[in-house]
Amino acid sequence: MYELRRILVPTDFSKHAENALEYAVLLGERFEPDIVLLHVDEFPVSPLGANEVRDDAVQAYQERKAAFLEEQFSRMKRGVAGRSVRLTSQVIPGRAYKVIVEESEAKDFDLIVMATRGLTHLSQYLIGSTVERVVRLSRQPVLTIQTAPKLGGKITSVLCPTDLSPAGNAALSYALSIARVSQAVLYLQYISELEKPETLEQVLRRMPDLQEHHPLFKEVKHEVIVDRDVEPSNSIIRFAEDRDVSMIVMSTHGRKGLRRVYIGNNTAEVVRQSNRPVLTVSHPFHKRIFTHPLTEQRQAGVSGAG
Repeated sequence: MYELRRILVPTDFSKHAENALEYAVLLGERFEPDIVLLHVDEFPVSPLGANEVRDDAVQAYQERKAAFLEEQFSRMKRGVAGRSVRLTSQVIPGRAYKVIVEESEAKDFDLIVMATRGLTHLSQYLIGSTVERVVRLSRQPVLTIQTAPKLGGKITSVLCPTDLSPAGNAALSYALSIARVSQAVLYLQYISELEKPETLEQVLRRMPDLQEHHPLFKEVKHEVIVDRDVEPSNSIIRFAEDRDVSMIVMSTHGRKGLRRVYIGNNTAEVVRQSNRPVLTVSHPFHKRIFTHPLTEQRQAGVSGAG
C-alpha cells in the first residue's frame, strides 16, 4: 500500500501554497505523517552585497527576512494545529527546483505537494518553471494543486490514464492504492489513435495483470475506459471534468521513452490545464539527477547525523 509517512510541501507563503498544505494534510491525516514545509531562499545575498555580507544594510535585510520567514511558518503551523500531522519547517538557500528534488530524494519523502502557481499569479493555463522542473526531474511522486481542496479533500474517484507501456503503467500501483484506501472508484483510461482505433476488447487483452501492481486490487471498483483522440491530454482533461474526478494519477512518461530531462507532452498539458489534483509518477528506471551530501554518505556506507 502506498503510505504517506513523509510529505514535502514547498512554499512561497502564497494562498496557492496554503492550498497545497491543506491538501497535504487532508490526504495524509490517516497516516499521521511528518510534513515538512520547505522555503527555498533563491536570493540569500544579492550581487550588490555579495562582497559586503557584513554591511549593516545587508545584515538588517537578512534579519528582517529571517523574522518574516519565522512569522509565516508560525502562521501556517497554527493553521493546522490539532490535526493528525507533525509539521516542521526549514529554509534552504539555492535554486528552488534543484533543492526540492535533492531534499525529496535524499530524505526519502513519499510525496511532494506543490501549487502550480504562487506569488506570480500565472494564468491557469501556465505552470511555474519550478513546478514543471520538479515534475520532470523528481523520482518521488509529485502532487500538483491548482485550486483549494473540494469536499474536504475526499477522494471519490481516481483517473489513471495509461498507454499500456511499462513506463505508462508506472502509476497503476499508486492509483490502485489511493483508490482502495479512499474507497473510490478507479477509471483506467486508454486513448486510442484516431487512425488505428482499438476496441474495448482489444484493450482489455493488453491490460496488465493488476495483481502485479497491487495484491488487493480486487477490493477496488474499477472501470476501463477507451477513448479516441489525436491529443490524449484533451480526452484526459475532458473525462476528468465530465465524471467530476477527484484526482488524476499518471506517469510522467509513456511508450515513447523520453529521456528524463523531458516530460511527456500529455502529462505536461494535464498538469498545466486540469483543475484537478494531478499525481505524477516517474518510472523506477530513472536515476538521481543531482548529487547530495547525504546521498553520497549513504552510498559510501556512512550514516548521516541524527
